[in-house]
This record gives sequence, C-alpha cells and structure tokens, in this order.
Amino acid sequence: MMNPENIVRLVRSRRYSPMTSEELAARFSVAQEQRDEFAQMLSQLEIEGQVVRGKGRRWVDPKQANLVVGRLQCNPDGFGFIIPPGEGTDTYVAGENMKDAMHNDVVVAEREPKKRGRSRYRKSGTGPAGRVVKVLRRANHRLIGTFFPGPKFGRVKPDDPRILKDVYIPPGCEAGAAENEKVLVKITAWPSPMLHGNNAEGEVIQVMGKDGAPGVDVQTVIAEFNLPDEFPARALREAEEVPSIPDEEDTRNRRDLLRYTTVAIDPEDARDRDDALSLYSDPHTGNRVVLVHIADVSHYVRPDSALDEEARRRGQSVYLVSDFVPMLPRKLTQEVLSFVEGEDRLAKTVVLEFDDQAELVGSSVCHSVAKVDRAMTYTEVRGILDAAEDDPPSLKPRRASDEDETTMAKHSPEIRDLIIGLDRLAQQLRAGRRRIGSVDLDVPEYDVRVDADGQVTAVSQIERDRAHALVEEFMLSANRVVAGFLIQHELPGVYRIHEEPEPENLEDFAQFILAVLGKEIDPLDRRQLQELLAGVSGTALSEAVNMEFLRCMKRAVYATRPGSHFALHFDCYCHFTSPVRRYPDLVTHQILDQYFAGKLASEKVRARWKLELPGIAHSTTESEQRADQAEREIVKIKLLRFLEQHGAGLGEAFDAVITGVQEYGVFAQLQRYSVEGLIKVAEMKDDSYRFDEKSRTLTGRSSGRTFRLGQSIKVVIGNIDTTRRRMDLLLAKSL
Repeated sequence: MMNPENIVRLVRSRRYSPMTSEELAARFSVAQEQRDEFAQMLSQLEIEGQVVRGKGRRWVDPKQANLVVGRLQCNPDGFGFIIPPGEGTDTYVAGENMKDAMHNDVVVAEREPKKRGRSRYRKSGTGPAGRVVKVLRRANHRLIGTFFPGPKFGRVKPDDPRILKDVYIPPGCEAGAAENEKVLVKITAWPSPMLHGNNAEGEVIQVMGKDGAPGVDVQTVIAEFNLPDEFPARALREAEEVPSIPDEEDTRNRRDLLRYTTVAIDPEDARDRDDALSLYSDPHTGNRVVLVHIADVSHYVRPDSALDEEARRRGQSVYLVSDFVPMLPRKLTQEVLSFVEGEDRLAKTVVLEFDDQAELVGSSVCHSVAKVDRAMTYTEVRGILDAAEDDPPSLKPRRASDEDETTMAKHSPEIRDLIIGLDRLAQQLRAGRRRIGSVDLDVPEYDVRVDADGQVTAVSQIERDRAHALVEEFMLSANRVVAGFLIQHELPGVYRIHEEPEPENLEDFAQFILAVLGKEIDPLDRRQLQELLAGVSGTALSEAVNMEFLRCMKRAVYATRPGSHFALHFDCYCHFTSPVRRYPDLVTHQILDQYFAGKLASEKVRARWKLELPGIAHSTTESEQRADQAEREIVKIKLLRFLEQHGAGLGEAFDAVITGVQEYGVFAQLQRYSVEGLIKVAEMKDDSYRFDEKSRTLTGRSSGRTFRLGQSIKVVIGNIDTTRRRMDLLLAKSL
C-alpha cells in the first residue's frame, strides 16, 4: 500500500537497494494520477528525517548513509547546530560548513563523527560534527532588519543575530527606505558564492519606521517567525458566506440544549470564546451532569475548503500582546464562531456524568444547539467564589461584606449556583488527578498591558486561581473523553502525547534539587514531585524549580497514534476544545462530523485521513512551537522596552534568580518581570571565578563565593539592547 509506514519500512530493510522516486512508485504500484501525491509524501518523509534523497536522486536511509536531517539553529558567534525532528543528538556545524543554509532552515548534513565540535552550551567539548549538503526547506522568506544605504548596494542588517549575514538590496529595491529605518525584506535570491560574499539578496517590501515606533515590534515578530498575516481571497470569500446566525436547517437533527443555564468563562482580553459550560443534576440518578459546549467550527470549515487549507497552513492562532494572528479570519474567530451572550450557536457538546465521588460514570458526544446566558471573566468568577466561600465550621457564620453582596447581586441565582457547583466538582476532579499522579507545572505567565502606541503601561503576573482551574478541569475531561471515543470507534485521529523524560534528565533534575534545596528526591516518584512543586509554590525558587523540571521533560507533540501523557498521567488524550484557534482540534471535529454522517464507513475516506494525518501532526507540532517562540519573544521585547524606560541606568536593584551558570557568566532572571539577562564573568571584578561543569557552579578562587542554579541574588541593569533582545546585568554589590 502507498502509505508512509510501508515506504520507511522498505527503505530501512536490509535487502533494499536505493531507488529513485519513479522506481519506488512502481514498487508500490502507484497509479499515474497519484504520482504527485506520492512525491509529496516522500518530501514530507524527508523533512521528518525518515528517508533522504541521496546520490543519483535515490532514496536512502539517512542513518545508513551517514546523513542527518534537522533544523539548523545558528549561534550569533558564527556556528550552528542541526536539531533532529525527533530524539537524537545535535550535530555541530562550523560556519564554513553551512553552505547556503540560514538559521532555522531544514537541512541535510553529512556527519563527521570523529571530528570535534562545540557544545550548544559551552565553548569546549566533543560531539558529532557535520557539513550541510542541501537545504530542504527555507525558513526566512521574509525578515526584519535595519536598512543602511551604500554606494552600489544597500544592505539590511537582520534584527535576529542568528541570521549571520546582511541581506544585500540592489538599486531600485529600497522602497524609499532611509538609513536606520526598520524594514521588511523579501528574499529574492538565497545565499550563493555567485552573490556578494555568499550573502542573500532581497527587496524591501515594507518600510516600518524607526525602532520602537507604534506597531513595529509586533510586525517584527510576525516577520521573524514567518507568521502569515494575510488571508487568501478565496478564504475571505468563504468566511463572508458563513451566516452570522444559524438557520433552521442548520439546527435540525441537533440536540437542543438551550434550556440549560450556560456560561462562557474567559480572560478579560479574550480574542475568542469557543467553549462554554452547563451543569445540572440528573433527576433519575442524582448524578451531576456537565455539558462542555464547544463551538462547532467544522460545520462551517469543511475539509479541503479554502478556510481549511489556510487554517492548516497557520496551525493555530498566535497571541502577540496587543494583537493576534488568528487561524481563521477575525470576524469568524471573534463573532460568528464564538459564543456570544444571548445568541444561539451550533456546538458539539461533550456530556460528562459524575457520581458523588466525581468519578466519571457516563459520557457522550453530540451535535447540539446552545446559548450562553452569561459571558464572564475569570475575575468575575473569582468574585463569586470568594463571596460564597464558607467559613470554617468552628466559627460563627460571618456577615457578608458590602463587596460580597455587590458581587452576588450582579449575577442571577442561577448563574451563582452554576459557578459554585462547577467549582466544587472541579476541585474534586483536581484532587482526583493528583491521586493518579498528574503533575501540574506552575510556570508564571505575565499580562503585559500596552497603550495605543504599543508602549507598555503595566506588567503583572497572571494569577492562576480557582477560576482558571474550574475551566481547565472540564476541558481536560472533555479532551480525554473524545480521545477515548476515537479509540473506541477505531476512528482516525490526532492525539496529544507527552513521552516520559529520559532517565538521565530526571537524574539531572534530582541533582539540581539537591544543589538548590539540599533535598534528595526520587524523580520517578510522582508523589514526591507533587509535594516538591507544591512546597516551592509562592517562593522565590518556584519559577526556577518549575522551569528546570520543564527543561528535563520532552515536549508534548501531536501524533496519529494514541499514547500516554506524562505530565497529566493519562493513557490517552487529544485536543478537541479549541477548534477556532488550534488546527488539531478542528481536525478532530471534522473526523467526528464524518463519523456521525456515516462517511467514515468508506475505506477511501479513511485512507485519505491515514495519508494526511501524519503530515498534519508534524506540521501542527512545528507551528505550535513557532507560536510559543513568537509569543515569548514579543513579551520579552515589550518587557525590555519597559525596563529600558523605567529602570535601566537608574541603579535600581532587582531581585533575581540564577537560571544558568556557564564558564563565561551567570544567567539571572528578574523575579518581577521574568526576563533574563547575563552577568559576564569579565564584569565580576571582585574575584577570579572557576567553573565546575558537574555542579554547574562558579566559585571565586579567593573568596570562595559560589554562584549556583536557583540561587537568589540582587542585580542592576547594565545595558539593554532591544534590537538584539539582550540585557546585561551586574551584581548589585559590585557597584
């Protein structure tokens, strides 16, 4: 059969002799009309590093051919590493061996295992090295930089220091850019020895203005991460055809759930509202029944439509502080496909039935019609819960404060009862997850407020309280139920898996805890991990410990086969509850639609999903990682600008936690703002420091003063470079 698994199995077999694409197509009896699809499958397998087209354009097993496929991550100092798409060792690439590759390109390299390379984290050491032989996928079709005119050619210095060379701009391609202006450049010719010093060539397609001008930061990140910010005309036309209110035909044959009191709970600045909750007591059993309503996005975004193709290309919505890049057009995202208070909406509803002990005793999935009675914020929900908080039994009931009475008066008794009932059940579910070994990381998130000009006006840490937990628990339950539904009915699907960390990484984490807390733990004991994270919660070490644990774990990814989720400790899990902003969720909805319509009885339809889902899982994993990086980067830029305006150069001392120790310096993170800077050893004038790689410490030769991971210190800001996104710190006592 023509499927990826069979191709990989053949190429890796001992009896295989390298074949061309045509020979492989003949080997698998691929019809002529399917040859293009087959070629795309081979290209995707090459991007994933499963097979590689080698000499004579013949497909080979990369391991047997001593080749490695991965994403090239360059270092500003001129070298780089090839990061394989799955598990595997990084490959060092010297600057002279990068050929025409640029940062973030997917490349094929020939490995030279005996050569010495440099570690990604230190200047000395050994490791496999290699040289790039070809580029499979370009990453930097557009980039942001600063324009400088020249006598013959202009040039753009990229903002990203990992793009190691300037881009030349031929005469007439400057678009009127002036010196030192930020510009968006489209690459017209990739690096080549035939061009100027093996530099790329490009044309300015947008002049943004001076650094720091309104909108420049967001546009910089959009360009840097190649986020698509314009929708194709076909997709926009399809979006315009979506009715703002479902008609009678749309609602026919759906379960009518309009009679149940329903709330949508989101942040104050939510860009979409695609989930809502109801709760009632079953009159026959007395069990609590939760209705998790999810906007029925797939009813309007059908497979292979222009909207679907664009959503697949984007992978997910990306949130950039003051703006966002949606997966679907804004009007659809924020109005038609979001729950709007008081308006009927098409939904898919997961019905969850819980007994008194919060054990799930029944579940189902159905098409429905639902209506949100109240669209609420986390703050409003928290207000209801605080006002309704019971006093300890040993004390007399307190008199409700004016604030409590005001909060309760804002909402009807039905809404208050619903919130309180959901909260009680959510707390039981959370306790149940802890009993089975779920590990909840507490990595701080920051709310960065900006004005109309993009200037930061306030920074605060997002408090993840009972209101957030209330929503989270029911979304987890719904996702878990849908994953089980896919497996039970043997449906194709995209699953969310989180593999166990490598034993050596867990041991490194245990050594870190011993170093910073003086406490021995068994990192394989989930109870100890839970107690550890709970014990540091709210302390100065909380973020350092949580981040170190996060670093020791593998990334959660999308896959076409169900697998366990290490952090949640679930046997199977998928993403279903955010179809307006995540493509894997939308795909799950589309598959359920086809199942309920009887279309998955067709082997042809099933085969199509089997062919497409591996590529979807891979591309959406990549787009998720890209979105995470972009969202972190814009927050970092805004925080650096805020510190530059309000703290840098004024000698203010900040509390910080050491997050990294290297032979060249100490990385420390400001506790109030969660932004990291470097204290260079050269600036530590009080002593000469020795680096111990095993303990990851710097120790003064004369004073014996030691700097280690997780240690609290006081620092001042020495310098901020917002263009390079770097901050230099100094020890407060060194001034």
